[in-house]
Amino acid sequence: MARKVQQPYMVEICPACGASGRTAWGTCQACGHYYLAAGWTQVPRRRHPSRWLALGLGVVAVLCAWIASPFLPDPLTSVFHRPTTQLSSTSLANHWAMWGGDLQQRRYVAEAQRQPEGRRAWSVALGTPTRSVPVVVDDVLYIGGHFTLLAVDVHTGQRRWEIRTTGPVHTSPAVAGNRLYIGLQDWRVLALDCGTGQTLWEFQMQNPVAGSAAVAQGMVYIGSLDGFLYALDAATGKRIWQFKTQEQPLSPPALSAGTLFVGSTEGILYALHARTGYTRLRFRTRDRLQDTPVVANGLVYFPAGGQIYAVAAEARELPGQYQLQLVWAQLWIWQFPVPRPPVQPGSRWRFSPWKPPHGLLSAPAVAPEAFYAGDTEGYLYARNALTGEGLWQFQAGSALMASPVIIGPRVYFGTDDGWLYALDRTHGELLWKLSLGASIHATPVFASGRLYVQTSDGWLHAIE
Repeated sequence: MARKVQQPYMVEICPACGASGRTAWGTCQACGHYYLAAGWTQVPRRRHPSRWLALGLGVVAVLCAWIASPFLPDPLTSVFHRPTTQLSSTSLANHWAMWGGDLQQRRYVAEAQRQPEGRRAWSVALGTPTRSVPVVVDDVLYIGGHFTLLAVDVHTGQRRWEIRTTGPVHTSPAVAGNRLYIGLQDWRVLALDCGTGQTLWEFQMQNPVAGSAAVAQGMVYIGSLDGFLYALDAATGKRIWQFKTQEQPLSPPALSAGTLFVGSTEGILYALHARTGYTRLRFRTRDRLQDTPVVANGLVYFPAGGQIYAVAAEARELPGQYQLQLVWAQLWIWQFPVPRPPVQPGSRWRFSPWKPPHGLLSAPAVAPEAFYAGDTEGYLYARNALTGEGLWQFQAGSALMASPVIIGPRVYFGTDDGWLYALDRTHGELLWKLSLGASIHATPVFASGRLYVQTSDGWLHAIE
């Protein structure tokens, strides 16, 4: 039986103008001329591969837009959502205005007219302890307590004002101008008058506030357990932008040269454009990021998995670069003839303690020539700030659970057994130590020649 050959679909065309449509009586619909049926010619209809090409390009465009969307600025935010002030929580001389001391979170004071010598000026009981670290501005100390927020006179330790809250305050305030910004467990961010504690505005989140605030160029940056980092207008509390992490941004961000650095518990350090929130870099680790990043010396330092990572602050990630490197790495693992895949953009070095059981839990304090970090085995390490190479190490009597601070030629830190240490930061020599009677799990802060330290028994100490 002969196989029937399928003929291509045929269309009649006008021999005058080439149009393909005619009326039932033989008139060309395009040019209007009349032809007998026999005068028409049948030719195969042309296929249109351009349609499939356009469809393919459309799919590619949608895919590229999805990959690139976090890296593209929002024009509405850039044009219409602008801060209305230039307030910043930068610490002036003799101030400690925010967590970490400055917007870079360095915990570093280059010069001080007087250094603490290990004497208690006063100690006051704050009640049930929280994780709040104090800030000091214009001779007033602000700190979160158990169902309370307090303002304390730094000369006497007496309370200037106190406001009740709906839960314990574990975050630290940030002071900019005459305003204090604080996040609470009841899902609110408050702006208060520094002199009276009166609420000026509040912003409602979707979950409890996770980290302390940072204020820069009129914008309040603060994270929530709903997974978002928020940027709010410091004057009004109006939301300017929000950025969704994969899990939770528990620590306050660091800011330098228009770039905001924030860590999240899925193990990613995000670099965001501070004004609009679009992504510049996602640096991935295999461990939780719980403490704040520190920006100094062209690097970003942050702890993860018991190590200190150093990443180039100016590093940028191209849209789709991570996905490409994943495929590249898989081909290399399968021993395809491809070169070894490159490291992540910005990767510089990592520092791990010399003994495996040691763990670095807290962010380092960073000066131009060195950084200082403590571990759970009681060692304080001094390392070269640019290369991570060792300078010296000092063994204390117990674990270091909080970051040290650098004040001029000295470095100060507290330990789990309640001792406060002062070392010469060039050689690591012990200058003095003072027992405060209970574990020190909060970073000491410095202002006007004094250290202010909260201990785990709920007492606040002023050391001069």
